[in-house]
Amino acid sequence: MSARLFLAGVAVLAVSVGCAAQVPSTRAPEALYLAVEVSQHGHTVARPKVVGYEGRNITVERRQPDAPNADYRLILMPREEGQGYGVKLDLELPSGRRLGHIGLLHGEERRVLLDSDIELKVMLMRVDSPEFKALIQRSPKLAKNAI
Repeated sequence: MSARLFLAGVAVLAVSVGCAAQVPSTRAPEALYLAVEVSQHGHTVARPKVVGYEGRNITVERRQPDAPNADYRLILMPREEGQGYGVKLDLELPSGRRLGHIGLLHGEERRVLLDSDIELKVMLMRVDSPEFKALIQRSPKLAKNAI
């Protein structure tokens, strides 16, 4: 009888854990600050700084007035991955489209090569952090345009 009770308890526990693992997170998406520097052939062609949300695409485009095509278009797709964030990169320049991925921790800056000609330097911070607040206070121009 106790063996049957034990097995029933294990079955209930397994079903409970399985159901709990499938419940989506109810927390709000984390607000993130991303600073990107795009270099082509060693020359900087873009330096966007954006605030967006984890789990949502962030699109940045620079276009001259009345120009038919953009100077660049960058789509950042930050997602929570383990202790940090994975950011998918979709960059379109007049020379073509490049895709990439980079993993970052809060406050980390890393470089990624999209091909032999294109390098991106990416830095990520949580907006609700003392480090981001210190960055904003240190840079009045950024503070005016950031949020």
